[in-house]
Amino acid sequence: MATQGRGFWFHQLVEYGIAAGLIMMSAQSQAPAVPVALGVALLINAAIADGGVSAFKWVSRRVHRYIDWMIIVMCFVAAAVVDLDSVGRLVLIALGLVEGIIVLGTNFAEKPRRDR
Repeated sequence: MATQGRGFWFHQLVEYGIAAGLIMMSAQSQAPAVPVALGVALLINAAIADGGVSAFKWVSRRVHRYIDWMIIVMCFVAAAVVDLDSVGRLVLIALGLVEGIIVLGTNFAEKPRRDR
């Protein structure tokens, strides 16, 4: 894994923000179930990863990264398949692109444990 890139804690904070925005955006959507489902999936993924600002440390950062890529693919598929208005479709495409940039620029390396 890369040793350069933004910290995983920052990656998680950005994902919390994107998830909150996506869930709030669903109130304006023609098909609110799609943005809510993707927002909740992103929120849960950020909350259960082994990181600095996670609520639970249930999955490794490697698993988190795979789930990130699945969410990105689901955003593009939903934008292409689901009957959404043009704004909802653009938001899902933009979310997929932004999340992809975030994933590619993050250092997923786990820090060594300190023994005391």
